[in-house]
Amino acid sequence: MIPSHVQILLTDFRHDLESFYQRLQLAPPYDTVEKALTCLSTLVQANTAEEQQQIADNKITKWKLYQRAIIDSGLYKKHRGIIVGLLRSQNATNIPEVQRYLQEPFMNTEPFIKREDVC
Repeated sequence: MIPSHVQILLTDFRHDLESFYQRLQLAPPYDTVEKALTCLSTLVQANTAEEQQQIADNKITKWKLYQRAIIDSGLYKKHRGIIVGLLRSQNATNIPEVQRYLQEPFMNTEPFIKREDVC
């Protein structure tokens, strides 16, 4: 059974992803979203219960972990060209400040290092 604070993180991440894609008027790549959620669960559960609670309590740490799940799952590669174009247009203002962390994996021009051993 998944601890409640881990479940809250997964629910929060799913909601943010669904809202992000909805605001961009795109259908999310559901299989890859599920892979990102599984990846997040793995990343979070690799920590102690105390560390998991610290992640849940700190939005910056939580957002960085969400970004890592997007990268490690390959979600950032899906619809990337379309998403970058939309974010550079007027639609970028539609993303609430609390969800702007989702933009970075798609907009970053530096190659990401996928850690094969995680997800």
